[in-house]
Amino acid sequence: MKLVILNKISEEKLTEFRNAVPGSVIESYPSPRDALPHVSDADAIAMWGFQNVQPFLEASPHVRWIHSLSDGVERLLTKDKLKRPIILTNSHGIHDHAVADHTLALLLSLVRCLPVMIRQQDQKIWKRPKTDSLYQKTVAIIGYGSIGKAIAQRIKGFNTKILAVKKHISDDPFTDQVYTADQIKDVLPKADITIAALPSTPETNEFFGKKEFSLMKKTSFFINIARASVVNENALVEALSEHRIAGAALDVFEKEPLPENHPFWSMENVIISPHSASFTPDSWNHVLELLKNNFIAFSKGEKLTNEINKTKGYETLYYKNPCCQLHGFL
Repeated sequence: MKLVILNKISEEKLTEFRNAVPGSVIESYPSPRDALPHVSDADAIAMWGFQNVQPFLEASPHVRWIHSLSDGVERLLTKDKLKRPIILTNSHGIHDHAVADHTLALLLSLVRCLPVMIRQQDQKIWKRPKTDSLYQKTVAIIGYGSIGKAIAQRIKGFNTKILAVKKHISDDPFTDQVYTADQIKDVLPKADITIAALPSTPETNEFFGKKEFSLMKKTSFFINIARASVVNENALVEALSEHRIAGAALDVFEKEPLPENHPFWSMENVIISPHSASFTPDSWNHVLELLKNNFIAFSKGEKLTNEINKTKGYETLYYKNPCCQLHGFL
């Protein structure tokens, strides 16, 4: 049984994988170009969800399982992939706490005007900017999966009112009201802060556009820690430049690294983080541990953790003995 990993892995970790499944062949390559010539006999491939899977599908006729090293699987759900009986899993659940912490940091930075203060510190300017508080603010979390819930859990302590938008209405201890996606026009005008926590699917492509930003309060903030594809970036630039919303904090962008001439760089009401919300010192080890455990299960013909429903693209099947549970992101 052969697993090819499209990322540089230490020899110690590779040995750990080989020992976990005796007789297996585990290979890692630093780039897709390096890996492609070695997948013709692969049974499984681990790659990032933003990488182009098509060349690997064409070069690996025997592959039966593809694992996304990230939460996102946006470039792994091709028509060719859907036609073939290939299991798809992702690294969902690994980054929930880190992303939620990062979201809270961005949110507090916006509300307390920390970017303004830091710029003033650089220039030795003593001036009190106009700050606000999270106390009794209404926060809309659009896409209420495990990350959305982790965010809600953190900000609930600020005595906020939390509105969640998800696939199905259900009770939740951290929300004050739950809506479905077709009710978004009723949610956005109520929110002081809107947080995008959606997956990248055809259903959520440019979920936030000119119309959605026009529904938001002029005093509201927008935060995107989801995927760049869920936002029409031009519409957001327009809303910010015309002060139709108060500001934004963004961790994901249409082009990364963000081009030097992009308007976001010079906007004082925008916080940029370089797609870093999910990174912590131990996150990579957790990703590899999940991959290893799934590889063990795969070698035994058992059900895998975080199996993606390929026809929907956003629901993840968590198989846990003795039962399984279905989680929807939106």
